[in-house]
Amino acid sequence: MNLREKGPPHSMYVKKTVLCLIGVSVQTAIAVSRPNVVTAMTDELGAESAGGKVEESEPVLSFLNLKFGMFIHYGMSTYQGHGGWAEWNVDPKTFIPSELDCEQWAEAAKSAKMNYAVFTTKHHDGFCLWDSAVTEYDIASSDYKDDIVKKYADAFRKRGMKVGLYFSVWDRQHKIEAGRITPAKIQYTKDQLTELLTNYGDVLCIVIDGWGSKWGKSPTFEELPYDVLADHIHSIQPDCLVINHSCKTDLSVTQVVHYEATHGQHCPFDNSIPSQQGPTLQPKWFWRPGDEEGPLKPTEEVVDELNFANARTCNYLLNAAPNDRGVLDDAVIKRLAEIGQAVQLSAPLKSLPEMHPVHQGITATASSISGPDYAAQNVLDADLFTRWQFAKDDQERWVELDFGKPMTFNRVVCGEYRRGTEAYKIEALVNGEWKLLVKRQESIGNNVNATFADVTAQKYRLTILKASRPPMIAELTFITY
Repeated sequence: MNLREKGPPHSMYVKKTVLCLIGVSVQTAIAVSRPNVVTAMTDELGAESAGGKVEESEPVLSFLNLKFGMFIHYGMSTYQGHGGWAEWNVDPKTFIPSELDCEQWAEAAKSAKMNYAVFTTKHHDGFCLWDSAVTEYDIASSDYKDDIVKKYADAFRKRGMKVGLYFSVWDRQHKIEAGRITPAKIQYTKDQLTELLTNYGDVLCIVIDGWGSKWGKSPTFEELPYDVLADHIHSIQPDCLVINHSCKTDLSVTQVVHYEATHGQHCPFDNSIPSQQGPTLQPKWFWRPGDEEGPLKPTEEVVDELNFANARTCNYLLNAAPNDRGVLDDAVIKRLAEIGQAVQLSAPLKSLPEMHPVHQGITATASSISGPDYAAQNVLDADLFTRWQFAKDDQERWVELDFGKPMTFNRVVCGEYRRGTEAYKIEALVNGEWKLLVKRQESIGNNVNATFADVTAQKYRLTILKASRPPMIAELTFITY
């Protein structure tokens, strides 16, 4: 099908460049002309450099002052019972909300003191929750005919909250994926973004997934360059932020870094980069049968995580998934209200801080590395594409962080890029002896978030006690709540 005639974009494309000095992942970012994006000078900023003075980028600053938002994962996955990615090419008539109530979602978000929301308009399966002119794999082909994106946007705006939209570039239904990108598929993606940005009023941000990320068959930035979609988005809504789940702290491929909280990525204790962190209230991103009785993230933990993030130039986007009736479970409604009673949001930022690489001044060493691409320092860069791996004949199998001075922590976050760990331990060097903090006879997997009593030490260590094969450790982050 061809995209319906929509007329000219409602806003003219005005290029506004905001320059700052920044180094992230100790990479060189090039100053580019893009609306309201915090970019970098061409100078490389290493660990010994202090960030230069940052000019304000108004949309970014305004976004950070929202502080707390609701992520809403809802779609075809909700009706497949496992909480994860939906299968593609599924009959749209299996999408059957019986009581869908976006007003209820918005009321719950407001009770939690959230200031914005981000809704999954299209996930990796390619099923659209609006009537798209360029595909029949959408809500119009189901028995539920109302535009859910519009219902969502109207409900949240009515209560004074900003509206963001999630959009997956990786589209399994239409084979928009790595190795299969064509001009026609890029145009299809642009056409859908045009629909979302012209039919639903002002959009705070487009949170993009499945594009340059480590999972699935996400198209790479080489196949589909960042500027191609970012410039298209800004040609329609110049102030709409492009927030990409690229798993990198690299502002050349996103305007705001998104820390993927369920994949071993966490806002570092010294973060100064405009960021957003996205954990889940329920065990999975999407609702599944049994979740109405299942565990929820405790109120105290939500408040601790929120306060930690907000103190470090990072928003907190908490996912709450509607059930297969299209409403939030009673327990979720209750927990969000409890969170709202406990939350006290911090004062607004007056300007963006000076920026510097994460984990600045910390060094990592290892018992061995399997090759030049697997350096110990890779566990410190908040980049899920880089990793440490020990050599096959290594019997010690540890990676150690030296913070340069005593630091107090009570939590560790870690994730494997490739699994292999079967048992591990975390230790701190206290008074010349290694003190055990965490020991588990299990895989690290995508995400370990382990707590321990406050400990003060200069050196911390992860040791792989047993492995089926040398795992690839993506991140090792110590924090204090």
